[in-house]
Amino acid sequence: MTESVSIVTASLTLRGFTPADARKVLAMSQQARLREWLPDQVYADEPEASRVLLHLIDQYGNLDAPVKAPLVLGVGLRSSGELIGHVGLSPAGDTVEIGYAIEDAHQGRGLATEAVRAMTDWGIRTFALPGVDGIVASDNPGSCKVLEKAGFALRGEAMRSWHGVTRLVRTYRRPA
Repeated sequence: MTESVSIVTASLTLRGFTPADARKVLAMSQQARLREWLPDQVYADEPEASRVLLHLIDQYGNLDAPVKAPLVLGVGLRSSGELIGHVGLSPAGDTVEIGYAIEDAHQGRGLATEAVRAMTDWGIRTFALPGVDGIVASDNPGSCKVLEKAGFALRGEAMRSWHGVTRLVRTYRRPA
């Protein structure tokens, strides 16, 4: 089902990953901001990035995604097709969480907000979700701003393990 998904926005195309994306995914995982905020998504080498991508690609046919399995798409520039990040919906307890990352060179231009808004709208509509949560480090103001601009409202803040690190995190919610 999802391998054929193509969500087109003004600036972006959200599309299923392919095995050929492994080199670019590895390169993005090595960037400073991704290493800081998503340390469990930093890959040691191309074979590791390939294994992760193959797992994500395998989920595209999973009818339980995103309630029981991650559904992650590549974020590409609409003008060139260049892969610049990822956005996805994943199970988070009894809810679904949005996750996202845009490579350093393309941050600060509203592209993460555009991707999050499009993926959230599509996920709510396609899977009849009652809403989507966003969970981010409280000391990552850029990511907090992405969720707020995409229509998510702050629900709370607490210490918890997040991406393998115990830190203060904010939980946001965007209802259907």
